[in-house]
Amino acid sequence: MSKESMKISQPVVIVAGAGVAGAALTQHLVKRDVHVVLLDANADAAAAVAEPLIQDGLPVTWQVIDLLDVGQVMALRDQLNADYGRIDGVIHLVGGWRGSPTLDVASVNNWIALSPPIVGTLATITAVLSEGIKASDQGRIVMVTSTAAKKPTPGNIAYASAKAAAEAWMQGVSHYFRDTDAVAVTVAVKALLTDQMIAANPEKDFPGFTHVNHLAEVIANLVLGDAVNGSRIDLTPTN
Repeated sequence: MSKESMKISQPVVIVAGAGVAGAALTQHLVKRDVHVVLLDANADAAAAVAEPLIQDGLPVTWQVIDLLDVGQVMALRDQLNADYGRIDGVIHLVGGWRGSPTLDVASVNNWIALSPPIVGTLATITAVLSEGIKASDQGRIVMVTSTAAKKPTPGNIAYASAKAAAEAWMQGVSHYFRDTDAVAVTVAVKALLTDQMIAANPEKDFPGFTHVNHLAEVIANLVLGDAVNGSRIDLTPTN
């Protein structure tokens, strides 16, 4: 099959991160006829999400990549443009968590560990891909952040600061998209909830948690529907 014949009319969206949120979002998007390119640094994680969907004939491919490596991300961009003709969206779900009892030297180590996956991967993927996203008729970049970014504590200071820095970066992306049809949106959650967590703790209420399926539905609607550039959507339940 030639590369020209591989070009498709359906939206092409990168989902960066094959964790529970990435799995739920990938499933939501492919069922709405979006071609998903699932990225992760871990081949087993990406394959576990994508391969069952591929076997069902759904539009998803997956790739192992280091999103801190500018050369790898540029190669991905060139590959997808050659294969599909464009990239319509990027959903950034890469993160991590490290905390400490109080503000001390461990907080510095936590910052050093968390800044690359939370901020660095977002910086790299948006810097490389934003020009192409801006050219799309429905260009979207969505990042999932934490409500902790607005309420740092001594224990989560490194994590909250990294998320706050990522949010600031997204504001810069939204400014880059001004006067275009492209949109950059940040979606905030306190913590994520899965069916497995509910089954393991049936008596627990999980106050303030957002179910991954709800997060996936919201992001899918942002990708395929209307969205406000520069907006921050808080999905923390209020009851």
